[in-house]
Amino acid sequence: MSKKIIFFGNERLATGVTTKNPVMNRLIEEGYEIDCLILNQDSYNSRKLRTVEAEEFAIKNNIKVFKPSSIDDVKEIVSKSDCKIAVLVAYGKLIPESVIEMFPLGIINIHPSLLPKKRGSTPIEQTILDGDKLSGVSLMKLTKGMDSGPIYDQVKIKLSGNESKQELSEIMNLTGAELLIKNLPDIINGIIQPHEQSTEGITITKQISKNDGLMDWNQSSEMIERKSRAFKDWPKLKTNIFHQNVVIEEVVVREPTKLKAGDIISDKDSLIIATSDNGIEIISLRPENKNSMTAKAFIAGYKK
Repeated sequence: MSKKIIFFGNERLATGVTTKNPVMNRLIEEGYEIDCLILNQDSYNSRKLRTVEAEEFAIKNNIKVFKPSSIDDVKEIVSKSDCKIAVLVAYGKLIPESVIEMFPLGIINIHPSLLPKKRGSTPIEQTILDGDKLSGVSLMKLTKGMDSGPIYDQVKIKLSGNESKQELSEIMNLTGAELLIKNLPDIINGIIQPHEQSTEGITITKQISKNDGLMDWNQSSEMIERKSRAFKDWPKLKTNIFHQNVVIEEVVVREPTKLKAGDIISDKDSLIIATSDNGIEIISLRPENKNSMTAKAFIAGYKK
């Protein structure tokens, strides 16, 4: 059994999330040789990153790093390798069939949802926004369609419903790493074959933009609380309080208020804002160009 692979992606399963690269780390621990790491140049540039954890990990472990600017560049990299299989985790771009076919055993993808639910680029954020209590990780054979390839294996994950994007990403990444290690030997040896995804229950996650973080107090308290966890670090939940632009970091839902959405109730210790149905108490927030602080500190410094 050849244990030589090419790795596509940076393992960042959600926006604004860092990673310790558990998938690549587990591959090396299990004796696999990562021939090279291929990063998506478009994603790399758009996020204005000088480096990502995956690149740092690769350099530390003497793994070649490529940032191809075109499909032809990708093909050239793959053609110079004798790898029969590749692993992809959060590459951020569709891989064309012409590249997939260069690997006799295909490209294996770790996707953080129970496919066919939540295909697309934001399954972790959408899981939080939907308030799901059950999610999971799918091990899939890549095809030219978006997350539509046949499934090797899946693991269900029970959720508390209070996970932040960072916490859920870590759970998914660690689970995905173990799922890959469990199945990869049998995939390489042809012992298991993937089964087609169901054509029922397909959902597609939507792209998230900076504007999604702009606060709308006419939404329900439940949705605002979910957004505070799903949008943490990016695109961030932004609003204006006491004539100050702020990023809301942590909130809790409070009892219904008789005020209209957006009205503020505050004393020296607490800050509550009315929503369409209840109230949201802000626990911590960050004023523009300032450090994070408690609501109490914010009130003391900014309430006139």
